[in-house]
Amino acid sequence: MDRRGIEKYAQNPGPVVAILLTVLSHLFGAVITLNRLLFSVGIRRSRSVGPPVVSVGNIAVGGGGKTPIVMWIAGILKDRGIKVTVLSRGYGRKGSSTRILGGLKGQNDPDPEQYGDEPCLIFKRTGLPVYISANRYDAAETAQGDREVDIFIMDDGFQHYPLKRNLDIVTLDNRRRLGNGKLIPAGILRESAGRLADADLVIVTKAANVDDAFSDHISAFTDAPVCWTDYRTTGLVRGTSETLLPTDQLAGCRFIAFSGIADPASFENLAGNLPGEMIESVRFSDHHIYNLIDVKELERLAGSLGATALVTTEKDMVRWPGQDPGIECYALIADPVFLEGKEIVLGEIFSLLEKEFD
Repeated sequence: MDRRGIEKYAQNPGPVVAILLTVLSHLFGAVITLNRLLFSVGIRRSRSVGPPVVSVGNIAVGGGGKTPIVMWIAGILKDRGIKVTVLSRGYGRKGSSTRILGGLKGQNDPDPEQYGDEPCLIFKRTGLPVYISANRYDAAETAQGDREVDIFIMDDGFQHYPLKRNLDIVTLDNRRRLGNGKLIPAGILRESAGRLADADLVIVTKAANVDDAFSDHISAFTDAPVCWTDYRTTGLVRGTSETLLPTDQLAGCRFIAFSGIADPASFENLAGNLPGEMIESVRFSDHHIYNLIDVKELERLAGSLGATALVTTEKDMVRWPGQDPGIECYALIADPVFLEGKEIVLGEIFSLLEKEFD
């Protein structure tokens, strides 16, 4: 069950369902607590690699804005000549073997079914090598055998204990925050809010402004600095092109927005502010792999509504098989913009690199 399914059942359950969800939630909590305990007492091993590891994770299911923060950090470091390698689980991919995107040994035209859509997006956006494995320690070891690495960035690593990290960043979606405070499936949390005590930095995402009251609420669980970000639309990309176009490409157009992500409402809010007119929105399941039937259905809907374009997310575009020449399909490109705490985040990361190069 994805995030939207969890939210559907958790919001208004009947009394019998509520009891069942609560029992399952307690069982889930016991399992994750036991797993963490096995690592903390040394029954299961948590190992370090040479270069520093920055993890970007969360404590809630889906849509927390982890991957955009990963790409933001990776892009800044790459621009400064730092040798960055990204580590990812590759959620939803087929197979479990270690796979590589980029470099001499990696694939440069990846299939999201084989690599996962998030690794494909990170590679497409940053051009950096991405090592994909269920065990990120094994991925990091493989990477160090292949290339020189100054720093690893681990996507969705807060609950991944085999690899020790030097900096734990936790993202919180401002739209959902901590939900009802319960663990899945009774709520949206993968771990309780008390787990924030282990975070080094907390980044609140999708926030139109800084909410000091919520910062104070977070600080009841952790001593970590609380930083705030929102998204800013930077342009459009047509199909599989890499050319960034201005948003006024859509001026005068009637378009349909579609997505298969955990938080479609956030995307639809951005799309609704584009030039032109968003006349319909279509939601697919999270990580949905599009096929030609989906393409034809969207084109049919566009024709019936008089739409002249389709708009989707950058992550959806890596799963998009293409379209007939009759209608254009654009990816909306949006990047994190810091409202508060940018210098804190960069300061923590660069302090790790200073230690590495001492």
